Parts: sequence; structure tokens; C-alpha cells
Amino acid sequence: MRRDSPGADGAALIDALIEAVGPEHAVTSEEARELASQDVYRSVEMPLAVVSPGSTQEVQAVLRVCHAHATATFVRGGGMSYTDAFLPDRERSIVLDTGRLNAVREINAHDLYATVEAGCTWSAVDAELAEHGLRSVFWGPMSGRLSTVGGAMSQGAVTFGSGRHGPSVSAALGLEVVLGDGSVLVTGSGGQPEHSSFFREYGPDLTGLFCGDAGALGVKTAVTLKLEPRPAAGEGLSFSFDDFSQLVEATRRVSRGGLATEVFGAETELVRQAAGRAELKQDARNLFTIMRAASGPVQALRKGMRVVTGGRRFLNASKYLLNFLTEGADAAELRMNLRRIRRAVGDRGIEVANTMAEYARAVPFPAPMIVSPTGRRLLPLHAIVPFSSAEGLHEEYLRYLDGIRRECEEKSVQAFVVYSTSARAGFLWEVVIYWDDEWLSYHRRYLPDEMKGVASEGRANPEGRELVERMRMELIELMYRHGAVHLQIGRAYPYARDRDPGALELLRSVKQQVDPSGLINPGALGI
Repeated sequence: MRRDSPGADGAALIDALIEAVGPEHAVTSEEARELASQDVYRSVEMPLAVVSPGSTQEVQAVLRVCHAHATATFVRGGGMSYTDAFLPDRERSIVLDTGRLNAVREINAHDLYATVEAGCTWSAVDAELAEHGLRSVFWGPMSGRLSTVGGAMSQGAVTFGSGRHGPSVSAALGLEVVLGDGSVLVTGSGGQPEHSSFFREYGPDLTGLFCGDAGALGVKTAVTLKLEPRPAAGEGLSFSFDDFSQLVEATRRVSRGGLATEVFGAETELVRQAAGRAELKQDARNLFTIMRAASGPVQALRKGMRVVTGGRRFLNASKYLLNFLTEGADAAELRMNLRRIRRAVGDRGIEVANTMAEYARAVPFPAPMIVSPTGRRLLPLHAIVPFSSAEGLHEEYLRYLDGIRRECEEKSVQAFVVYSTSARAGFLWEVVIYWDDEWLSYHRRYLPDEMKGVASEGRANPEGRELVERMRMELIELMYRHGAVHLQIGRAYPYARDRDPGALELLRSVKQQVDPSGLINPGALGI
């Protein structure tokens, strides 16, 4: 959406923002504003400016300016959302980009915590912690090259560490948050003088209150993470399944025992399509990466031989693939965990070459998947359900998909299921919709170098786009019927619908207290 002039009051706002952060960090070019109005899925209103504060004090100044000028502030981290999490819904707004808040303030290796600024990427934090032999108990989503710590605390994320600890917020010991009037609060034990930030559960859990808030309750500027020693040994196992209920039961048994640090899988057809265009040279590069990540020459040779022997044959049969990553303090503990996983899976699945699992261990933060390997647009929609509900959810989805299959074929739309876990009780089920369409400027800007020359932009497909939007709404309803909960709530998932009135009223009262003008991420959470 193009705008010729911000008007006199808009000009005064921008002048004040420039004074707060400097002219190079309050950008009003159409290119920057257009990019800030888009996420992985779509484009909405363009903000008046994109503002990048470099300190907590500058965040305070920006929010005070916006408060004085009645301007909404939408907070952007790595930009990997697909739920309108940071997209402006009105012209009179700015996007506050946290990318310059990227300092690691403290690493306390003795007491196992680290305080990092909200704009730090998970990959950068993990690399710095690795130098101390440590990591966060949740150490990032697969999109960790771009995804930020603050974004994951606001929106929620899973992957590395989630098999044992749950989603990203499980790693938060404390937060530094700037409220709507520009004041700062600190949660956790670090919120008292001369107290370190090592403990979260001292009194009411105010850290938890600001976690998973979709950014609606304030701007997170720093996060204190719970750390653990990096394990000495790790390995992955992969299994194929023809029956989804058997996959769910195998996953439940492994999760119940806390055996896997990470669990992830997908329909075999999706993996086959993603791998189909790779060349032998790429396979060799991946093999080298896996071997290089092994803990010693013998283990490297063993892993390399297993991958070479298995190759891609694991893609030739079965309907579903599932990977378990596990670790141990030493090789003996690792072997025990591998045996226990195999026993838990039993004859429900067939063990196959662990190519995918070992690659995920070797390259935990691959190129972010903002389009398919061939360049198709994509939209993920996820649900977290108890294991007892997973099969019913999947069966209704298959019936739904059968009902629109012909329309999908006509409009170049495909859908595949992927899955993961959150701690011992949550089964994460996700539909990824792919369709042929032109890209947004977001996709052109963030297309990884590895995909340039391989992924190609499609032609405009408004009919396919319309079908995807209808599927989005219908699938969210399907998930709701099965009692699903969600991460990355943004403005897409129905958090507030039919919620206990007392709880919802309390949340709205908190929102009024911390953001009395309702200008921070308005509309998020549906409140």
C-alpha cells in the first residue's frame, strides 16, 4: 500500500523517532516499509517507519514517542512469522525491529544462566555458549539463523531441546520488558537489587505472564536463559511407518520416557519431493558435514558408512518418516538411550537409514525455509494436542483433504503433514500448504543463498491464493474442534475464543495496566 505523505503530525512523529535512535535507524523508504508489512504468508498495511533501537533506553524513547503521538508499535524479531504476529493492521503505526538488540550481556557458567538481548539469533547465542561448553535448555528452532530469542519468547517455538523441556519459554528465567509508557520491569530473581537472575519461580510467575504474549504486553529487550552442559555424545535414529496411529503410539512411548531431545518427522512424499532435485554433489557435501560433526574419527567413519549404505533408499517405501535425536553424558549413556528408543518403538515402525537425523544434528540451523526447494509459496499451520487426540485430528484432516483434492489439483495447491513433540505430553501436528504463486518482496529479500538459482518464482495465482486462505480458516477450525493449542498465536489462532471469562478479564486488565493506550501490538492474542 503506497502512501504519498505522512502528514504534518506524521512528520513530527518521524522527527521525534529520528531524535530517539538516529536518522540511519528510523527508516521511511518505501522499500523498507513494504518489507516490514510482510511475513512468510502475506502483506498488509505499510507502517510510517521502521525503527531499530540499539539499547533498552532507545526502546523506552521510541515507545514514549509513539505514546505521545498515538501511534501503534508492532514489534518484529527475525520475521519468520506466518500469523500476522508483527504485521501492522493500520496506517498510523511503526514497526520496531529488534535486530540491533543483539548483545550477550552475561554468561554465568558457574550458575548456569545467560542474559542476552532480545534481538540475538538462536544460532549466534548457541555459538557463543558453545565456547563455554554450554547451551540453553531450549537452544532454538530450525529457523535459528534468523529467529530471535525475544521473538521465540513472545510467540513460542519448538525444536532443539523441546523433546525433554518443551517449547522455547521453558528456557526463560527472567525478562527485561519495556511497557507501553516507556517504563521498564524485570521479572525473575534478577528483579531485586544484588540478586542474580538464576531463578524464575520466586513468587507469582511474572516471567510466564510475559511469555507467549504475542508481544501484546510489552517489548522484550533482554532474556535470561537457563543453561545446561553440552552433552558429550549424541546420535539420531530414523523410522518409517505406514500407519499413523502406530507412529503416534511410538512417539508417545519415547516421549513418556524422556528419551529424545528432539522429535521430528514428515510424510515421506514431502521428504521425497524436497530431496528429489538434489545433486550428487549436494549429497556429498551433506555427508561431509555429518562426518565433520561427529565426535571422533571412528564415529565419523561409522556414521559416514551408514549414510552411504542407506543413501536415499529410506524414501522408497512407507508413508511416514520419524526421527529421534538423543544424547548422553558419555558413549555408554548414549548407547543405552538408543536401545531404549528402539525398544519403545518396537515393531510399530521399521528402522531406516538415519540420514535426516544425522544431518539435523550436524546442521541444526539450516537455511530458513521461506519457500519450497523449488520456489513454491508455503504456509504452515500447527496444532499441539494430547497424544490421545492426535489420531482423531489426523483422520478428520484426511477426510477434509479428500473433499477438496480435485480443487487443490486444479489450483496447484498441495498439503503435507509434519510432526514433532513438546515435552512428554504434547504432540505437535502441522500441515504445510504449498502453492504456485508470485513471491512477495519478503521472499526475494530473505531467500537463502543456497536456494538462489534453484528455487524460482512462480506466476501470480490468485485462485490458488484464495483456496489457501480458505484452507487456513477451515483447518484452524478443525484444530479447534480437537482441542488444539498453539504457539505463534499472533492474530491467527483463536486464543480468546470461549476462554474462561475470569481469566480473559484478568488478561485484559493486565493489558490495560501495562499498555493503557493499547498501542503495543494491538489485536494480538485477540484481546
